[in-house]
Amino acid sequence: MKRLLVLVAAVGAAVAVSARAGELCVACEEPSATYRCSIEQPSEKYQLKGELAGEVCSKVLAKKGAHQKCHIAEVPEGATCEGAERVVTITDYQRAVSDSGESTYEVGALEIARRNVHDTWLCVTSIFKDC
Repeated sequence: MKRLLVLVAAVGAAVAVSARAGELCVACEEPSATYRCSIEQPSEKYQLKGELAGEVCSKVLAKKGAHQKCHIAEVPEGATCEGAERVVTITDYQRAVSDSGESTYEVGALEIARRNVHDTWLCVTSIFKDC
């Protein structure tokens, strides 16, 4: 049992660290908010980075947060983005740009398991405040 808990904690830590590495700082207007956005990558082979990642985060957060406009905010070197953590997916992006709110992307079992481990890790590390 202890081994399982150690394994889950190690996997969760790896997921949390990898998510922070690709975070973008997104500032939104009307209503005003700041987010630390990371994208759940579709696969190891295809990675969304740079301007494309910024576009995905901006559109999804604007739609989900009912903001008028969102954009990537510059963070001075050595500083951190002071915003709520948000993880967006390709499905979120498809829904944000679709008129009907539908998506054609289907999440695989491995992706669902990884997401659940990540969510559990965030819950535990926040001392059950972010569950």
